[in-house]
This record gives sequence, C-alpha cells and structure tokens, in this order.
Amino acid sequence: MLAFALRRAIWAIPTLFGVSLVVFLLTTLLPDPEAEANAPSGDVAARVRLDELRRARFLDLPRLVNLSPRDVRTTVDECVAHIVANDADASFCETRIARIGGAALPHLLPRLDDVPPATRGRIALALAPVARRMGIGDADDLSHPDRAALFWTRFWEDRSVDFTEPAIRRSVKRITARDSDLLEQEIRLVDTFALREVMTAMKTAQDPAVLARLTRLAARVTGRDAPVRTADTDKTPDDSTRPLASSRILEPTADHAQVRAVVSEWLSWWYVHETDYVVLQGGEKVTASVAQTRYAKWVLGAVTGQLGLSTRDSLPIFDKLVARAPVTLGMAMLAFLLSALVGVPIGVVAAWRRGHAIDHGTAWAILLVYCVPTFLVAELLALFGHASGVGFALPVLALSTVSLSVVTQQQRASMIEALEQDYVRSARAKGARTLRVAVVHALRNALVPTVTIAGVQFPALVGGAFVVEEVFEIRGIGWETLRAIESHDAAWIVAVTLLCAIVTTACLVASDIAYGLLDPRVRETQARRHVS
Repeated sequence: MLAFALRRAIWAIPTLFGVSLVVFLLTTLLPDPEAEANAPSGDVAARVRLDELRRARFLDLPRLVNLSPRDVRTTVDECVAHIVANDADASFCETRIARIGGAALPHLLPRLDDVPPATRGRIALALAPVARRMGIGDADDLSHPDRAALFWTRFWEDRSVDFTEPAIRRSVKRITARDSDLLEQEIRLVDTFALREVMTAMKTAQDPAVLARLTRLAARVTGRDAPVRTADTDKTPDDSTRPLASSRILEPTADHAQVRAVVSEWLSWWYVHETDYVVLQGGEKVTASVAQTRYAKWVLGAVTGQLGLSTRDSLPIFDKLVARAPVTLGMAMLAFLLSALVGVPIGVVAAWRRGHAIDHGTAWAILLVYCVPTFLVAELLALFGHASGVGFALPVLALSTVSLSVVTQQQRASMIEALEQDYVRSARAKGARTLRVAVVHALRNALVPTVTIAGVQFPALVGGAFVVEEVFEIRGIGWETLRAIESHDAAWIVAVTLLCAIVTTACLVASDIAYGLLDPRVRETQARRHVS
C-alpha cells in the first residue's frame, strides 16, 4: 500500500507541472492594458515607468524559451549602440545606464575611447547621477562633456581594482559584521556593482541592525527611496483604510512585520532586476535560456515564495497567502466535515427506507438545498447572524450546502448498491441485527465512493468560500481575490490561481490514496503486483 501511495504522489509531480503550465498560459493570455500601452518615444519618464511596469510583470521576457538571455553586458552594449546612432531610443538608454550605475562601469568605461567624442561626452554626462550617488566629482566636472569624459577615464584608472567580486565580497562581509562609515563609503564607491553581494547577505541575515545597514546601502546605491507598505490593517472591510507606509530603509528597532515587508520588497525587486546588474558566467548562460522566461520566473517565484508585491496594497503576496489561506481552507474543511456528518446518515437512512415517505422527503429536501444558490443561503444566514450575534458557525453552515446534497445522494446510491450485495443478504439470513447489518456490513463498503469524492468536493468548497467570505466579510482568500479583481492586481490573481490548482491536484491524489486504503481489493491488487 505504501508503494501505491508513493506512486500516486510521484505522479502528482508531472500533473502539477502540467497544471502550472496550463494555468500560466491561460493567465498570460489575459490582456494587461496598463502594461501594454505605448508611451510616446520622446517622453523618457513615461517610457521608464512603462518599462518598470512591464518588467515587474515579466512582460519583457518570452513565455517559454529565451534564445537571447540578457545580462548587464548585453544591456550596456545595446544602450551604447543606440546612443552612438542617436536614434529615438538614445535618451531612454542614457537614463537606463544611469539607473544601472556602477554595475555598468566595468563594461562601459574601458570602451569610452573607442566611441566618437560627441558620444563619449554624452555617455559621461549621463553618468552624472551615478557620481552623485557615489559622492564623487563636482558640478563643473560632471556638467561639461569633455571634462566629464576625462573625469570618468581617470576614475577608472584609479578605481578599476575595486570593481572585482572578491573585493566586494570582503567589504559586504565586513559591513555585516560591524557598522562602519568607512566600509559603507567603500561600497558606495562601487555603487550597484555591490548589489549581488548585498542581496545575498540580505537573504541570510536575521539581525534587524544588519538588515538596516544592508537596506540602507541598497537604497543609496539604487536611489530607491519611495515608501513601501509594511502593516496590514484587517480591522474593517473598507479599502479606504490602507496599510501604513514607511521607507525602504529599515530602522534597527523595526518590528518583525516591518522587517519582513521591507526585506521581501527588496528581494522581489531583485528577483525582477537581477539581470541588470550581473554578468552571466559559464553554465548560467545555458540555464538562462529557460530561467529568463515568464514561465520560469512565475514557477520559481511560486516555489521560493518570491511572488512579488500586491499592486493593491504593496504587501508581499506570499505573506498575504500565508495569512489568508488558513481561513479559507479551514472553513472549507469544516464545511466538508459538516456536510459529511449530516449527509452520510441521511443517505444511509434514505437508502435503508428506499421508496418510503422518508426517502421521498429527504430527496425533496436535498433537491431544494441543491437548487438554492449559495449566495442566497449566505445572505439569509447573514441576516440571522446579525440579529442573533452568531459568529463563525453560520459561514460554515452556508458553505456546507455546496457539498451536502452531493454527499447525501452519493451515500444513498452507494448504500443501495451495498445492500443488494450477497454478503449483506447472508448477514441478514444469519439473523444479524438491523443496525449491525447497516453499519458493519453495508456502510463500511458504501463509504468508499463517498470518501473518494472529497477529491472533487473540497476544491468546490474552496470556490464556494469566495462567495461566503464576501457576504460575511471574512478576510480569506476569496475576499482578497475579489478586491484584487476590482483593483486589477494580476500578481495576486495568478498566485491564487496556482494555489487553487495545487490544492485541487493534492485533493485528487489524496482521494486516490484513500480509495486504495479503504478498498481491500485495491490493496490485494497492489500486493500481487509488488510480489510479481
């Protein structure tokens, strides 16, 4: 039996892969008017905003296979080519080089002498924001093309030795060990070239003081100082009550929620923009053809918890799922248990008294429950709940109507079939009591089909919970998803779709395993296969 369970669990892996692929293709087919709009070629600020929006949703990547993976070297080469050509993308490329900053310098400064003088001065002027972030140069040097080009040439002659991975690794390791203005200045002098090591340290650090230093460095070298949401307010269902905002730079005294939110925001940003600041080496170039695709980013983000931030409230999606999922899944589980506790006895009695008034009466009652929409039942129970003060029991009761009729009808049909078997007739002929015949001989076998339909009914209850949560104003996955639909929060919708697919697949596999555990014939078949 263990081999059967393991076999079904292993088969779930390709099943989940197929489900994730189908879900991904369906969700990526949905148009995103905001991200797919065209910005005027002359409006650099609008192009930057649109580019950031598209990249945050991985719309700049191919869906499944990337034949031309990008890294910082590729980006710099393309930007230099546009600036040399002085085409419509030249101004945008200047802004992009400035945003990449120190990570672009090893691939840009050594080749300044190889470009025409006019282009050389234009590139040098575009690097002025980088110099200000580093805290070097003066206004006169950075505002004149020839002087700016000479400034950066001399800078590279003096500082090129600092732009090496071992040097940066040592500096970041020392800054995590102790706070030092001198060490921080060393890292600022290489700007975004240090980002990979800073982000790696941020993933493993636990001390809020260390994380405060790392986030401060990351904010200074990238220029990202806009606010980020860090507190979730679940007090009212009104969306006008928004989470509190704070800086992307942590304070050493920050609480756990603030640390989690700010660090998640930085790691989500790095997950999207890492290729802007690193060079692909060796095997990374091969894996990038798959890793730098929308599907790979989507799946890897789901597996590692890097699902990004909700565009509705700027909170980490993974944290919101962890907070909301127990509410919805717990309510669905309670509803299924309630429907089973009520539906199984009703189905057994109806089958035992087949053709009698009690059978017809329960059939009509179950049909009525099946026909009444869940939202109507929830609304009626909500009115009663507001009047009587009854709490969480009513949402579970309303949700249980989704599966009650199915469980009852399934139990009745399987019980009727069990009562007609020879072993039940033999038990009756031997004078067994009615209760023993019904419970021990018939019900034990009649429960198998009812138990196995849980694999289908539980996902249906999760879907029904969306309506119930909205009516009773319960902050679960359903309530959050409806708010996400209203605000076009595509990241949350994709994450919930994947979660529902995983839950459905897991339920179907569990129902197959339960069938094997409950049915002796399945166990015997598996045992014979194992022996042979």
